[in-house]
Amino acid sequence: MIKPIVEGHGEYEAVPVLLRRIAQECFEIYDDVILRPGRYPSSQLIRKDGQQWKPGPAFSKASGHARNEGATALLVILDLDDDCAKQVSESVVPSLINATGFSSVGLVFAVREYEAWFLASAETLGNVLPYPDEPESPRGAKEKLEEHLGLKYPYDERTDQPRYSSKIDLVAVYKRCRSFRKLVKEFRNSLESLGFSPTDWPKE
Repeated sequence: MIKPIVEGHGEYEAVPVLLRRIAQECFEIYDDVILRPGRYPSSQLIRKDGQQWKPGPAFSKASGHARNEGATALLVILDLDDDCAKQVSESVVPSLINATGFSSVGLVFAVREYEAWFLASAETLGNVLPYPDEPESPRGAKEKLEEHLGLKYPYDERTDQPRYSSKIDLVAVYKRCRSFRKLVKEFRNSLESLGFSPTDWPKE
């Protein structure tokens, strides 16, 4: 089983929806191998120590809970505002196996926010044209999403994240967002660690 680790209330509901879609629609895996996420403050999961990043104290708690639930793989999905995802990952990932005791640990940063993936497929979320700019570039992706969709109500992470995660075009997001491609890669690795053989995706 795969235990997602997230930071927000919206991701707590949305990430299982998104991962199950990827498993079924992309990899043709229909077994339900996704546990309910563990939710922890990002500052307790990833911390900066001088010029280096390292796993925070919440990883010990998260891995203990995951192991008690029968998990054999962790998939950590966090927002990343202004820092370089590659730099942070290269700094943190080598320490994650020791910090968690899991041999399969994937770390994915949504650049800059989870909502950037919605911007990449905005045309499937409302009667609008595709978002014209790079979806991972702007700060305040939530506000950009509200503006582009012309929402008549404030964007709400708890209700809109899972709803939009069920509607986005996965191929469009894959093509437009490097961080989503990273998610697909790490999720594939997690599934393979469980003994599955995901199909090739996206298909040519």
